[in-house]
Amino acid sequence: MNSIVLAIALTLCCLSARAEDALPQELSLAQEAAAIQSAEATGLAIYQHDHAAAVATDAAFELRAFKQDKRVRGWITQEQKGQIIVTFIDETPAALYRVPVSKDGVAGAVTKLETPAALSEYESGAANARSVAVATKFQPCSEKYNSVVLPVPGVARDRWVVYLLPGTTKAGVVPIGGTYRMEVTGHVVTAQRGFTRTCIALQNEPRAVGLMITHLLDPIPTEAHVFWGLWAKKPIYVATPPKGTTWVVEGGKIRLIDRKG
Repeated sequence: MNSIVLAIALTLCCLSARAEDALPQELSLAQEAAAIQSAEATGLAIYQHDHAAAVATDAAFELRAFKQDKRVRGWITQEQKGQIIVTFIDETPAALYRVPVSKDGVAGAVTKLETPAALSEYESGAANARSVAVATKFQPCSEKYNSVVLPVPGVARDRWVVYLLPGTTKAGVVPIGGTYRMEVTGHVVTAQRGFTRTCIALQNEPRAVGLMITHLLDPIPTEAHVFWGLWAKKPIYVATPPKGTTWVVEGGKIRLIDRKG
């Protein structure tokens, strides 16, 4: 751990040299605690929905009918009664297959619908938000992207948050660069942000005890760091401005290591 912290500390020394970039200001302790709690909860939700889609796809590919079904155009996910239901849809969009996935990532039986079924209000809103987000202009860092659609808590169902997650087929690579968050209301993207300035990819060597990154866009680690830490199954050490703070994101939790100033 000491060598990792030292490497981040050396990187932080360079923050002041980037005077051309406006660095975020520190949060109050109350704001910081709330932001960390939100990042942890959202990052975990992103991971659970993305992982559910992956294991549901693996389960669906066990069916010959699914392998040969050229109607499938993607999927949407919905949390229901402690499970995540993955629904594979056509271009209508209408439901073709449904797979329940437990919170610990175990897929249940795949249901093949005899005829395409109309989506529920929730499913229809999520499918629309996904289509709007992926059609919006952004700077990609991968030829393939996965998406996770989550409702905005406590508001009308026409407001969604869509996370665009770069894919990779390379072993030992964490493609954190090019991760995006888009807020969608109706048929419009109302807000958009990237979590990196470049297409940075972290090298996840088998013997590495952790990964490192300097993050200049926020004063604390974000839900993207939580997601990719869970995805990589290793801690990510994150250095943030403005004064130079070191964090570790591990097991879905964000922990302060060192705060300067």
